[in-house]
Amino acid sequence: MAKIKFERLAGLAFAGMLSQAAVAADGMINFNGQIVDTPCSISPASQNMTVPLGNVRRDLFTAVGVKATPARFNIDLNCGASAKGATVTFSGVPDANVIDDLRVGVGEVAGAAATGIAIELGDSAGTKIGLGSESGQYTLVQGDNPLKFQAVYVQTLPAVTVGTANAVSQFTVNYK
Repeated sequence: MAKIKFERLAGLAFAGMLSQAAVAADGMINFNGQIVDTPCSISPASQNMTVPLGNVRRDLFTAVGVKATPARFNIDLNCGASAKGATVTFSGVPDANVIDDLRVGVGEVAGAAATGIAIELGDSAGTKIGLGSESGQYTLVQGDNPLKFQAVYVQTLPAVTVGTANAVSQFTVNYK
């Protein structure tokens, strides 16, 4: 009988030590996501990305419509068997001079943003996709589908001033 009480007491003591170890936390991990009823899911890396356009010399821009070197980026989808096709629509604050391009410098300190410049979005071939307009249709297959795009600085006024030239765009995938 004493042996059984001792084993129970030892078991309770051991459980107490484990519970103390479980209470001591060194950090926390948040897991985010959702279950959706769409043919594809967007890769986490594509949901919040940065596309570097680099430092571009002002003297490159010699006339309205002149473009810098484009920066390429993908929106990666993982699709099921029911996926057939999709288009992408970009939105954001439009440039004051070319309203289907992105305005740079939104939210910047006055005088810190470049002027006379905007960001033009396009497909992988460079065909322009105006803000609020659907891209051409991409054929989707089961599995990974990298939708290829590009962004490029484009001159919108006769004179360009130096400064930051950042912009933000949202995108919506439209399944066909």
